[in-house]
Amino acid sequence: MKKLFVNPVPCTACLCCQTVCALCRTGQQDRDGAVIRVAVDVFGGDHRLAWCRQCEDAPCASACPAGAILQDSTTGAWTVDRKLCTSCKACVAACPCGAMFWNPSAGRPEKCDLCGGSPRCAAACAFGAVRFLDPDDPEAGFEGMPPSEQDPLLGRGPSE
Repeated sequence: MKKLFVNPVPCTACLCCQTVCALCRTGQQDRDGAVIRVAVDVFGGDHRLAWCRQCEDAPCASACPAGAILQDSTTGAWTVDRKLCTSCKACVAACPCGAMFWNPSAGRPEKCDLCGGSPRCAAACAFGAVRFLDPDDPEAGFEGMPPSEQDPLLGRGPSE
């Protein structure tokens, strides 16, 4: 199954991915409604991205006492079943990537559902930093990145 891969090197922190995500999810440009997040340090010039890795053994799903986080058999995305969710926030605390977000206006947790198999954030990224690829696709790894910038949570990371 395809997953989102984010390469921070070509990312310019333009926020297009976050804006289109919010628009698709909420119909508004308020980026707080997005489930891909770009944190920009305007003074230091640095930025970090947070997005769901669609983990094989999803810690968010394991932490959910109501069993409300289920894997979609078509897309492979872990999704929150609103009817089962008790809004306990256990999934938010359990996510090692910081990709489960608490939506205070909706009073519930939010996470990426891969837009039903066609992530809008990847389509909106003009720089190729956000891509929707098969894990074994050569473009999914970041061998061209400097070793100091490789991170297993950002893709495959350094070869071992």
